[in-house]
Amino acid sequence: MLAPKPIKVVLVDDHIQIHKIVDTLLKQTSDIKLVGQGANGEEALYLCEQYLPDIMLMDVIMPVMDGLEATKQIHERFPDVKVLVLSSYHDHESVYSMLRNGAVGYLTKTNLLKDLVETIRTTYVGKMVFSRDVVDQLVAPSQPMVDFHLTDRELEVLIQMAEGLNMPEIGKKLVISPSTVKFHITNICSKLGVRTRSEALVIAAKN
Repeated sequence: MLAPKPIKVVLVDDHIQIHKIVDTLLKQTSDIKLVGQGANGEEALYLCEQYLPDIMLMDVIMPVMDGLEATKQIHERFPDVKVLVLSSYHDHESVYSMLRNGAVGYLTKTNLLKDLVETIRTTYVGKMVFSRDVVDQLVAPSQPMVDFHLTDRELEVLIQMAEGLNMPEIGKKLVISPSTVKFHITNICSKLGVRTRSEALVIAAKN
């Protein structure tokens, strides 16, 4: 489903070729608009203030301020901006660090041409999206599965989170108040030992 108004996207990457590719891809769409471009984390914060984009495409390794710190600050200061990682790196440390700091998806540059447009649309509606090579690493069982002792209600909330629903939507579907949903999400994150919704969903997928 296309957005009723253009999805505002900002790209922050220190490689000029990536800017050219993304600009070309997004110009071919009618529902996505590239409103700003930068080359480091400090510029990402400035562009967030200036445009309040729906999606921030963020590289990990950049000069001045890297994507890790920029994502953390955006998550704290602009919680409505969804950070979608666009990187050549997809090792465990890079992926988990970006998720821990608030990123909601991870697209490798090798999948840029094929997946970027649909990934942006999917991220916009609240879904987490990962490139296949990232998924293979994230959900590979490196150790025995863990029982986190979630209650039935917490499991219900976690399933709705995985469907991309926000707190009011989850509350409406489960017939509970948004404050109760927030309480359950806090408990879920505590039991799973994570700080963000993205991390929680990755841990849930592995277990």
